[in-house]
Amino acid sequence: MDLWKICEMGHIHWGSQGAAGFLFRYAPVGAESSYLLQRRATTVDYPATWGIPGGAIRDGESPGAAAKREFQEEIGPLPSYRITGVKVQDCGGQWKFHMILADVDREFQALCGKETVATGWFTQNDMTNLDLHPGLQIWLNEQLPAR
Repeated sequence: MDLWKICEMGHIHWGSQGAAGFLFRYAPVGAESSYLLQRRATTVDYPATWGIPGGAIRDGESPGAAAKREFQEEIGPLPSYRITGVKVQDCGGQWKFHMILADVDREFQALCGKETVATGWFTQNDMTNLDLHPGLQIWLNEQLPAR
């Protein structure tokens, strides 16, 4: 069962065991990489922001299994992919989000399922002009050169 959790810092998070999601990247040779994002529904936390498909880790579920389940609920069938890393974001209050970084061989069509109102492929530069989920904004700030 998914539950809200108040962490040690007093933040309210969805997922008593933490949460996980996929950040898919298409990295064509000689061109800028693009990333699959979803625009979140108005019925979830951080409504109408752009983020990655993901959600609560259930009891006994690994972050990878949670990310797969959430992707299928929110976007549709998983494409073939290669995991390139895992970025764990800790809110400072012992609640963690596991961002699973994965490469795909092409931009694939992403559907709008549960909790998703739009999807799209965006470069890091494109993302600077979007209203991003705070967790994705943290990741993006770490990726961009200092200005």
